[in-house]
Amino acid sequence: MKDVLVFGGYGVFGSHVCRELAGLGVRVIVAGRDHGSALRLSEALGPRHRALRADLADPSTYRSELVRQPVVVNCAGPFGGMKLTLLEQCLEAGCHHVDISDDRGYTRLVRSHGDRLARKELCAVFGCSSLPALSGALALAAASHLRAPVAAARVTLFIGNRNPKGLAAVRSVVAKLGKAIEAPQGTIYGFRDGVRVALPDPFGHREVFNVESPDYDLLPELLDLKSVVVKVGFELRLATRLFAVLAACSSHWGSASGRVLQKLGRLVSRSGSSGGVVMVELFDVHNVAQRAALIATHNGQRMAALPCVLAAHALSAGSVSGRGALTAYELLGAQTMLERIRGEGCTLLLG
Repeated sequence: MKDVLVFGGYGVFGSHVCRELAGLGVRVIVAGRDHGSALRLSEALGPRHRALRADLADPSTYRSELVRQPVVVNCAGPFGGMKLTLLEQCLEAGCHHVDISDDRGYTRLVRSHGDRLARKELCAVFGCSSLPALSGALALAAASHLRAPVAAARVTLFIGNRNPKGLAAVRSVVAKLGKAIEAPQGTIYGFRDGVRVALPDPFGHREVFNVESPDYDLLPELLDLKSVVVKVGFELRLATRLFAVLAACSSHWGSASGRVLQKLGRLVSRSGSSGGVVMVELFDVHNVAQRAALIATHNGQRMAALPCVLAAHALSAGSVSGRGALTAYELLGAQTMLERIRGEGCTLLLG
């Protein structure tokens, strides 16, 4: 098994990825601009692991490492507007690339390099998080139980209040409040069109709103869908309503708003749960519905990190043959990935 280099490995999401990979026997290199944070995490992982001071925007700080590492993971968001500097360096050095991006524009850029990656016998596994990795795998699982052609999908991401809220993630949501989203059925708008959905126990009925996602591109290709909506809701109902009000007021909220909202989130982060849900509801041409969901009653961010962990581990072990730009469920197989995640203590529901 080969080493895995994780950029942003000491962040909220990246630290989950590093710990899980180390637990699977992978030697991890924790990389980022803050060498002290990287070093503290690498030492906590154990003596086999190490830290690297590196800046994604400056290849000179990590280029020499790439030729020695067959797998590189990018957990250093936000991905909106991020250039493909790291992916280009991976192509040049000959190593696989995994990222956790849920940004639609970024995943489109990665996918546009699919032919180059395939020609070099390399793989870029993109979107290895709740959206679109878990949602896409769940959509395939749900579709396999419908007898008539699928016409529409509703994806719901529910986030427990006690999950840590990284600044990059908060900024990503804020930047898209009220912004146009191009869906197969036409234009919709970020954090509008609230609906109540019935989430699996113990979370119950929740109000959720539109959110941008690569699923608007991927699910129509995957299942020939005519309509896709992707929704998000927070366990703290006040937080969900606050985002909806901001979206209704303006579509020009900036990074300062993200910092304020992150601080507010910290003030109330001791209430509620750390769980989460990813749920996909498919509707066939006769409006018959089929649901598939993954539920974590606690530590929902770990569940979201598992597609990245499984993809990086498989590439490190050389146990997969996929090449090009792929989702985690394309690399690993949707059912295989879902069963592995269920085996890690999450609940998988179909029906």
